Amino acid sequence: MTISYNAAAQGLERILSELADSCPMERARLDAAARILTVARRAAGFHLPASDATRAVAEILRHWDPQAVTALEYVETLPEAALDRLLRAAPAWAAAARRAIATPDRHAA
Repeated sequence: MTISYNAAAQGLERILSELADSCPMERARLDAAARILTVARRAAGFHLPASDATRAVAEILRHWDPQAVTALEYVETLPEAALDRLLRAAPAWAAAARRAIATPDRHAA
């Protein structure tokens, strides 16, 4: 039982250290941005209508090299303005992507 308690205590200590060293809201923003990029990469093959939201997400996605860094590592390097733009664009981008997936382009081969 001691090993289990020690492992749990170490895990809790790590989480508490992360919380103490950074703002939980900022961590949530970064996690959300990383999730958006991961999903955007998966949806990249679908034709989305041109809009400010789709351009914003595509622009940020274009500069991410998933072979070099994780999505979280990449968003941690984004300037605050770019992160804000991505998060603001995400709902409209997701709605457009959902529509594109639900109604595939009839002209696609």
